[in-house]
Amino acid sequence: MENSLKGLLKIGEICKITGTTVSTLRYYEEIGLVWPASKSSAKYRYYKKDDIQLIIFVKKAQNIGFTLDEIKLILSERSSGKSPCPKVRDLAQRKIIELREKIKDLKLIERDLKRYILNCCYEEDSNPHESNVCKMIDKVKIKS
Repeated sequence: MENSLKGLLKIGEICKITGTTVSTLRYYEEIGLVWPASKSSAKYRYYKKDDIQLIIFVKKAQNIGFTLDEIKLILSERSSGKSPCPKVRDLAQRKIIELREKIKDLKLIERDLKRYILNCCYEEDSNPHESNVCKMIDKVKIKS
């Protein structure tokens, strides 16, 4: 191993520790979330041990609904010397509003599906030789 690579982790090692895949880590690198500390003469990527926490942070942020672009914003705040927590709170508040809207929309879809099922269960099934595919879906009104 080259002396400059001592204490660094190969991409496979860091992936095993963090539970990510090599392709995910390469994608994170491509979009600027994570950068290898070094590349060997054989082009192997090596990461610092500190990158473990960063990759785990990215995964945790994704798990609670943050997009990779939002995570980049959060990390950018930190890199500029600011606490990212106010940005995280702001993004989280926006996410809650978005989630409430999605939940409302999903409840409407659920209500409509129940109504269509109830209304269609007494009708004869569509004939596969007719022009319509399924009466239940054919009765759906298209929303603009």
